[in-house]
Amino acid sequence: MKGKIMLDSNKTYSAEEVYKSILRRIIKLELEPGQLISENQMSIDYGVSRSVIRNAFAKLAQLKFIEVRPQRGTYVTQMDLNYISDLLMLRTAVEKEVIYEMFTKLDDSARVELVKKLDKNIKEEEKYINEKNYSHNFAILDSEFHKTMIDSVNRYALVVILGDIMLHISRWRNFDVEFADRVHELIEEHKNIADGIRNNDLLRTQECMAIHLETITDIYESAIKQYPKYFKK
Repeated sequence: MKGKIMLDSNKTYSAEEVYKSILRRIIKLELEPGQLISENQMSIDYGVSRSVIRNAFAKLAQLKFIEVRPQRGTYVTQMDLNYISDLLMLRTAVEKEVIYEMFTKLDDSARVELVKKLDKNIKEEEKYINEKNYSHNFAILDSEFHKTMIDSVNRYALVVILGDIMLHISRWRNFDVEFADRVHELIEEHKNIADGIRNNDLLRTQECMAIHLETITDIYESAIKQYPKYFKK
């Protein structure tokens, strides 16, 4: 799905930078699900020793982003839609609880200020409404939209706790947004969430958040049909 990236041949990469770079390439689908990767090639690409790559691979294996198949090699893991669905349910539960606290712990004036921040964020998002993929700028704004809500009730530690496993949602999001051309839909869903808060409608806001985060059902069959190698059977 993604084009090949060009690494900076003049840059000296630290071990941590190598690890983060490979992780980022996997999440952004530049290294595709099911793709064979090798220590030798990575060491050449980054200009580092094989031991550096081996350590990076070990960390990525712990996060379940790569797997070693005996006598076959090292592969980027395929996306497991059942696992991702469970993670999305967990993320939805967290954000619905955040919304509940917003309505029960914040006073009216605090919620008004929150909506102003969300509206400002959405206005910036609209600059990228015609983007076909999950571009860098829009992805940051999308993350900030949710962070603004979670920070309003001082619950962002929950997201940090779930950080590593939620990286699998990030990879799915990169696929989902480009596959279904969903940037405009995400913006509309953000508007619906903000409107729910604006109208003091707790249940509606929670419902809009659930719709926003549940992204598998509508494209499940077509995604697997078009990209069968991307998904775990």
